[in-house]
Formats: sequence, structure tokens, C-alpha cells
Amino acid sequence: MEKQNQFNHRNIAMGIHLATFGKWLFPLGNFILPILLWMVNSKKSDFIDRHGKQAINFQLSITLWTVILAFIGGGIIIGSMISGGPTLWEQMDGHYFPFAEDMGIFSTIVASGIICGTLILALAIVDLVCTIKAAMKAHEGEMYHYPLTINFIPDHSEKETTNTD
Repeated sequence: MEKQNQFNHRNIAMGIHLATFGKWLFPLGNFILPILLWMVNSKKSDFIDRHGKQAINFQLSITLWTVILAFIGGGIIIGSMISGGPTLWEQMDGHYFPFAEDMGIFSTIVASGIICGTLILALAIVDLVCTIKAAMKAHEGEMYHYPLTINFIPDHSEKETTNTD
């Protein structure tokens, strides 16, 4: 019976990680589904509790890093457009290329869009790869620590185990 419980706990932990793909079904699905699974099952075992905290912390962190990159990229683009002044805005009436007189503004806009867009894409790939890896580790009965994670929900059981080592 104990072996069956461990197998069930592994499947639940794996399900918590995979539930983060709920973001592709509806907005905030990467938070709502894993939090529901975690809250319902966290008292069953430390294994489920720790995996749930890891998954939720990672999703919060990835969202935070994405929002920061979007604000930086958007801020640079808007700032560049504003720095062009009224003449740039007057030239945007559609008759000719508005950045013809100052390609520096145009190159700043393009470069910041490419850099921030690439970094956001890289975060999405990290999210996909690490979530699948975490689900596999959970299914194998092992812990997985996501990279780039801020521990918004602290894992007290992990501190206890590291202090006794």
C-alpha cells in the first residue's frame, strides 16, 4: 500500500508541473491549475508540497522576468519615439519613412525589440524545457530545482534538510 501511495504522490507532483501548461488553455492557467492541485494535495506528503512550491515559484518568477523584459523593451521603444520630438511625429503621416533623417532612433527601436523579444523567447523555451524536466523528475521520485527562481513561497522542509547535512 505504501508503494502505491508513493506512486500516486509522484503522479500528483508530476501533474502539478504539467498543469502549468494551462496557460495555453486560458489566462493565468499556469497559476490557477497548479495552485488548485497543490492546495488540495499538499498535506498528503512533503514530496507533493515541495514540488508544488517549486512549480508555483518558477511560474511566478518566469512571469516576473517576462514583465520586466517587456517593460524595459517597451520603455526603450517609447522613449526612443518620444526623443524623436515633434518632427518625428509630423513625419509619421504616411508620406515617407519617418526615420529617414535620424536612423539612430530607428536602430534603437529595432535593436531593443530584437534583444528583448529574443530574451522573452528564451524564457519561454526555458519554461518549456524545465517544466518537462521537473515533471519527469517528479515521476521518478526526485526533487527538481528550477533555475531563475525566486522563492516567493519558501520551502521550510528544504531548510530543515539542508541544516542537518
